[in-house]
Amino acid sequence: MSPENIPFYWSSIFVRQLHEIGIRYAVISPGSRSTPLTLAFAAHDGIEKHVVIDERSAAFLALGIGKSTGNPAVLVCTSGTAVANYLPAVIEAKQSNVPLIVLSADRPQTLLKVGASQTINQTNIFGDYCSFFFNAGAPNENERSAKRLRRAAEQAVSEAKKGFGISHVNFPFRKPLEPTKRYYNTLKKENDEILDLFIPEPPNLETHTIDLNDHIWSNMVASERPVIIVGPRTTKSETNSIINLATTLRAPILAEAGSHLPHNDNLISGYDGFLRSDAAKEHLKPDLIIRFGKQPISKAVFTYLRMNLDVNQISFTDYGDLADEALTATHVVELSGELIIPEVSGSAPKKWVKEWKKVQKQYVEKRSKVLKSANSLTDGFIFDEASKKYSKDAFIMLSNSFPVRDFELIADYSANSFVNRGAAGIDGIISTTMGISIAEQKAGVCFIGDIAFLHDSNGLSIANQIDKPLIFIILNNGGGTVFRMLPIRNISSVYQEYFETPQHISYTQLCRAHGVSHNLVTSKDQFEEIFSKALNRNKVQVIECITNPNSSMKERTRLWDLDFDL
Repeated sequence: MSPENIPFYWSSIFVRQLHEIGIRYAVISPGSRSTPLTLAFAAHDGIEKHVVIDERSAAFLALGIGKSTGNPAVLVCTSGTAVANYLPAVIEAKQSNVPLIVLSADRPQTLLKVGASQTINQTNIFGDYCSFFFNAGAPNENERSAKRLRRAAEQAVSEAKKGFGISHVNFPFRKPLEPTKRYYNTLKKENDEILDLFIPEPPNLETHTIDLNDHIWSNMVASERPVIIVGPRTTKSETNSIINLATTLRAPILAEAGSHLPHNDNLISGYDGFLRSDAAKEHLKPDLIIRFGKQPISKAVFTYLRMNLDVNQISFTDYGDLADEALTATHVVELSGELIIPEVSGSAPKKWVKEWKKVQKQYVEKRSKVLKSANSLTDGFIFDEASKKYSKDAFIMLSNSFPVRDFELIADYSANSFVNRGAAGIDGIISTTMGISIAEQKAGVCFIGDIAFLHDSNGLSIANQIDKPLIFIILNNGGGTVFRMLPIRNISSVYQEYFETPQHISYTQLCRAHGVSHNLVTSKDQFEEIFSKALNRNKVQVIECITNPNSSMKERTRLWDLDFDL
């Protein structure tokens, strides 16, 4: 084989193996040194490709695909700082247990530390955030080397899907990087023929079960006031266990955004509002708390955990993740399969869930009055109105900072909501949402603050790859108003300049530059019509809502301070 064809041949071996074991998405950023990898994917029609010029946006796009599908998307980039730009999304993927595979092109090791352009040390560049690293070595025709490369593809997928998040395979390439046109067409034809005969393996339906010891079961069954709390989750494998356990124990379920728990009779909404009331917390005091998923987002739930240190708290974790910031768990159980629930009945009376429903009803009624009383356009109004309009089948993405908190406080629970709560940054929200849209293939709505939108404005360049309704609602309240919850708000001489940082950006012009539709909402009577029309357009659209930060904060404070008739 001629030297110019070997890197492409080498890369194709790896890509074919990825497809054979279930990889269906690749996100590629252009570059020269990665030419063999890029062409290997381009020549394989069994893998859906998305080209994104900004590596940071590309990585968050892949993260969104992984969140939706539960399977890793593959990232491809050139050498140097290109791979370093993946780090924010790699961290988020690791800490939220989203599978992700990074394929980085590299320069030969002999070019390190001699001043060679675009050459950095890429070995284990992601440190502890990566669970599998493999250096593919120099491309060659040796069959034993090819066998090892195939095995590396299998390892990369397996390690990523185990829940530890990240696999990184580094490909050092020497020039020449480009195959001949004839050889490219030959391998492309071979791929097409393989695809024609390809029969995907059926999904592995093998299930694992967990049988708890008698001590834990006796504690759960004896509980007369059990509560189940479900934080954000990536895997949905324990869904049946959660619902069946709640039914058996007659326990209310507090399911947060990103928990992906289906609607059920035990589900409670509005808890982020009414659990801030001391009277409600005392009235709804549990004698057992059972937790699933990640650390709760809600401050009210976090406080509820802390004030009930005198009761048993059982935390079911996955992937060995403790997820117990409050350090309240008295028992930690690694959940690696479905719970075996014995033929027992819990001790909780039926009125226990009804008491929660009663407080929930009071809160929803009081919340409605508070929201209707606002004269100006508030963040709360937007959440309330939007949640009444979008289809229950639509997916919801919630940016960090105020949007994810306001959703819990104001909007109805959505079983198909997504959050980036691993590292809880405001970077990459637009690109993550784009990735979710690509994988979900359904309408979606993203609630995002003005600062977070600017952080990832390059993500708008992906808009032309979206063919379903995708609406970004910018809550433009004049900067990082989430800081108004903190004591720094009282040091007025520095607060606005260094913390709230209001920006003076034309979002209209920003969207126009990317060919994205933009609508401006400045009053309450404008939103409904604009939002309803947007839901019927198969493209990315931005609705910028100029909300009143002072009125929005007063509205939140009123909802946090409600009284209840108990």
